[in-house]
Amino acid sequence: MQVEQILEVLPNLPQSKRLSAFVAELSNDPQVVAVWLGGSMARGTADTYSDVDLRVAVQPVAYEADRIPDGAAGLVAASVIRFEFHFSKQTTLWHMLLDDGAIYDLHVQPADVDPPVEPRFVLYSKDDELASKLIDKEDVHPFDLPPANPDDIERAVQYFWMNQQKHLKVLYRGLPLLALQGEWQMRQDLIRFHYVLATGLDCGPLNRMTIHSLTPVIQAAQEQAGEAVLALVGGPSRTTAELIETMARLRDEVARVSCLLAAQLGFAYPEAAEATVRRSWAAFLAQSAD
Repeated sequence: MQVEQILEVLPNLPQSKRLSAFVAELSNDPQVVAVWLGGSMARGTADTYSDVDLRVAVQPVAYEADRIPDGAAGLVAASVIRFEFHFSKQTTLWHMLLDDGAIYDLHVQPADVDPPVEPRFVLYSKDDELASKLIDKEDVHPFDLPPANPDDIERAVQYFWMNQQKHLKVLYRGLPLLALQGEWQMRQDLIRFHYVLATGLDCGPLNRMTIHSLTPVIQAAQEQAGEAVLALVGGPSRTTAELIETMARLRDEVARVSCLLAAQLGFAYPEAAEATVRRSWAAFLAQSAD
């Protein structure tokens, strides 16, 4: 295939010109059976900073778990960092940072293995059976999240208030950097609770998510909470005093949102736990002021 032909079908993005050259090299490799795109470029939602999810199927006898196809030599030469991941004995993902700042995920598999379930945009195929598998796909929603379980959210709210007491302990021991980690968790809890309130779905702990799965969560939370949440979640914590003040504001907002969640989902809000924690913090601050 010629670069010009490939460039015609790719989206009008900075990544496309170089990508078309890589795809042309791959299509000229006799061991490469098919080349396609996944991810946001296949869905039509890619932007200037989107990763390139490039997928390659090679002849089964040519597949080696630790070997990148010869046709990807230009891509390899352009990479400044490269990680290798094996999700099975017959698929390898090469996670690469290129010298122009683009990030590529090169997924390599034998042609007789079913392609991953994801949005797909076929660029080249010389195997009709594989081509039909690549084109014949159902609409894929990779980030479908479950409805919020009242028991799970109630437990998360309870943990939030218990952790407030732990943050107090850390500050009392003169470890504000450790308390900063607790503040980070408070921010994560608040975003999760805003998301549940906005959608009725539960994303779970945010630290288990990727930038791709986090994007719809953050978008929904921002729409639900408005611009004020950025000032709150991004509150300054440059000194112990600022840290304490920001944590107090986060506590108040979590209390407000989780009360709404308790009413929405039908669980008992832990009023006694909140009251206990607030008394402890008030006593600590009064003592610190003396």
